[in-house]
Amino acid sequence: MKFTIAYTLMFAYVIASIVFWGYSLNKQNILIYTLEKEKIELLQKTDNHIVIKKELDAISQRKMRRTKQYTGEGSAFILITLLTAGIVYYAYYRQRMLAKLQQNFMLSVTHELKTPIAGIKLNLQTLEKHRLDEETQQKFLASSITETNRLNDLCNNILVSTQLESATKAMYHEEVEIKGLVLDVISQIQQRYPSCAVTTHLMSDDFYINGDSSLWKLVISNLVENARKYSSGTIEVVLEKKQKKTVLSVKDEGVGIPDNEKEKIFEKFYRIGNENTRASKGTGLGLFIVKKIVSLYKYDIAVKNNHPKGSIFEVTFV
Repeated sequence: MKFTIAYTLMFAYVIASIVFWGYSLNKQNILIYTLEKEKIELLQKTDNHIVIKKELDAISQRKMRRTKQYTGEGSAFILITLLTAGIVYYAYYRQRMLAKLQQNFMLSVTHELKTPIAGIKLNLQTLEKHRLDEETQQKFLASSITETNRLNDLCNNILVSTQLESATKAMYHEEVEIKGLVLDVISQIQQRYPSCAVTTHLMSDDFYINGDSSLWKLVISNLVENARKYSSGTIEVVLEKKQKKTVLSVKDEGVGIPDNEKEKIFEKFYRIGNENTRASKGTGLGLFIVKKIVSLYKYDIAVKNNHPKGSIFEVTFV
């Protein structure tokens, strides 16, 4: 707030100064013209050879040239000032938004870290203090492993997002079979979340793309995990041919994404600001990682509305 007030006052002062000096120069120009005109008129009285019309025309032309010069320079100064002010304010606004997103990210990460750690600690303390039967022990151990995997995924997302942020081109190139990765990811998610319903419709032929298997596994995992977080219904994963292109779709029956948010969700740390999504866990890194990996390998990703409700994320391979 303080910056905005100081910035506005400084901007207003600069513009007012330019206008004031423009006004002063224009008055000076008129004064010069008047004095030169009076001088010619006085000289004509003492020297009849002076052609007053010719001299007055020359004086008027000089006045016009000065007016154009002052107007041009003043307009250029104002334009440069406006452009510079716009760039500075945009940079400030972006920095402010980034700081806000980073603050939200830190709060989310803190919560995401503390929750599984607390669960693992409670499980271990229970196993330490009580003599439990074999079946109960296995449940506590399975719960601890699930929470550990959750921590591992969070750490992976943070590390990968940091590495990818400054990347301008893909570093690893190999043939990756997508169908196998899809089935592997879904199997792991269903093991960790038995209540998560996922159906698949995969083309019969094997489909290979260029890339790195670990990165593409991360893409599929983040898309399915995102659908699981924001959907209570069935998740559908489809790999099919569309207009001579192969498309991987992840469809959910969740709350959906407003049209004005569809581009923003791929920004780092960004999370949709409604109560339904804020109540869901997340760091705002998953879709950023997905978009970055897909773009690095020159493929496309888009989000569409699912009907009657939910969203569809489509990765299109050339």
